[in-house]
Amino acid sequence: MATSQDSLQDTAGAVGKGQSAFRDPVLWGFLVALVLFFWTPELIIYMEWADFWIIFLTEAFIWSLFAVAFNLLMGYGGLISFGQAAYLGIGGYTAGLLLKYLVWMNFYVALVAAPIGGALAALVIGYFCIRRTHIYFAILTLAFGHIVYLIAFKWYDFTGGDNGLIGIPVPEWIKDPTFVSYYKFVLVICMVSIYLLWRIVNSPFGKTLTAIRENEVRADFVGINVQRHKLYAFMIAGAFSALAGALIMINERSVYPDLAHWTQSTQVLLMSLLGGVYTFFGPVVGAFLLLTMDADITQNYPEIWQLFLGGTLVLILFALPGGIVGFIQERDENAADDMATRMAKLMAQFSRKSWYFFGGAVSFTVFFSILQTPDSWWISEDWDFELLSLITWGILPRTILQLVVGAAILWWLLRGIQSFQAMHRWLLLAFTVLSLALHIYLETPLSGLLLVFLWAVYSFYCLFEPDTRQAFSGGIEVVKDAAQEAAE
Repeated sequence: MATSQDSLQDTAGAVGKGQSAFRDPVLWGFLVALVLFFWTPELIIYMEWADFWIIFLTEAFIWSLFAVAFNLLMGYGGLISFGQAAYLGIGGYTAGLLLKYLVWMNFYVALVAAPIGGALAALVIGYFCIRRTHIYFAILTLAFGHIVYLIAFKWYDFTGGDNGLIGIPVPEWIKDPTFVSYYKFVLVICMVSIYLLWRIVNSPFGKTLTAIRENEVRADFVGINVQRHKLYAFMIAGAFSALAGALIMINERSVYPDLAHWTQSTQVLLMSLLGGVYTFFGPVVGAFLLLTMDADITQNYPEIWQLFLGGTLVLILFALPGGIVGFIQERDENAADDMATRMAKLMAQFSRKSWYFFGGAVSFTVFFSILQTPDSWWISEDWDFELLSLITWGILPRTILQLVVGAAILWWLLRGIQSFQAMHRWLLLAFTVLSLALHIYLETPLSGLLLVFLWAVYSFYCLFEPDTRQAFSGGIEVVKDAAQEAAE
């Protein structure tokens, strides 16, 4: 029987949950990112940069949503789908067909119909796929994905066949020549969708899905309905993938069968591998990195695009098997470690990773310098004698200068970090910011700038987390004394 005390407790619990959600740092992080990216087009227009960058960011956010939805299956469910592009195509065709053939159809209703259609298609396809595991599951998803592609490719009377659907009517505000209005529309939808996926993977359902990935037999033994959870994950991933497909359709005002081709599935798979399969934001980083590399390489050096991408993947898989974000979040700790041991491991790992980032930034600059001016090893053709005009220096002297000066400064800063000198934290963060400014000055391509930016993010993430702040402030003497006692 319910009592007034029970009601008060329920109310207090609800208020507590609301306050905890309001204090969620991830939610605030999403809001800050939304505000910053919301006004990015105005900055691009003010700086008189090309409108291409607004279009580029729009595509990057759409593919980020698709990558995060795909990684719900692969990273959290352990289900590798080679046919995820089918839902991309289903979403694009669902919204496109409604807008094309039903003149009275509301634009927003058609957009909402896309994830519903994707979820229903995933329900049917997933019913058969989840009954198989590992390679058999992957092959089944590939087979169903190819069926969807062939339907779109061959059904001329309905889908337009290989000609696709062209001239799909969209609201006038989407046709803004600067592309600003649609960019902001996509930004809000993708941010909200990615945040919903974040809440899903951190809910009891998400934790159960992770348990199934780790040990399906044990999860089934403790009473978890494994197939039902797999099917739910399949439907959620299909719904958000279809939403991304609808946004791509609106972006291009047309939809083609290639949107459902299996090569799109491999592209999103590469995004997850680059960023980090077992991290939530890894696919977002992977999507931005893959698209920036595509923009950097294919525009000027299309003949080496596949070689560059293959080499990057080889390096990622061998040097950073957990992806870029997995590399950043990796920790070498043991629950039994004391404060001194934990901080010593953290600082040693931070130093090692900082050298990795430094080496990657220098290597990237050298690689593109060779591509841009292969004959300017010693002195560039437009050489001048200004000391700070590094762009006109040859490849070799500029590389030597970067290596010697950068390595010396980084070694000195990392030595201070390992000695728990508080000022060196700020100096190291300033060093990464100045490195980013230097690469902008050297006209390093966008993907190289993204690498240096990730270095700055990693430095801030590692040096200003709670344990590190405690060691560099009030707990510094405790850590030093404990380390000295351990050494003695």
